[in-house]
Amino acid sequence: MAMSHGSSILVGSIIYMVLGVAACFGFNTYVTKKTKNPHDVPENRTITLVSVTIATFCAWLMWVVAYMAQMNPIITPEWENHQPKSDS
Repeated sequence: MAMSHGSSILVGSIIYMVLGVAACFGFNTYVTKKTKNPHDVPENRTITLVSVTIATFCAWLMWVVAYMAQMNPIITPEWENHQPKSDS
């Protein structure tokens, strides 16, 4: 069964949301382990979470704009004859 445009955008958005949450947890764990000074951990976590969230949102926005642009194209190809007219 084929999905309609609305449901496929919803499924894609849920996938991006799940990937964003997984990336937040993964990078949060990585940054916590790699931070040498324990006093810098909360600040580094905040920066990491904000950066990953913004990056995930920008990637989702690019995907949804490209997907929706293909739903209903604005222009269609028009073939024009650019040959010079012959005077015969």
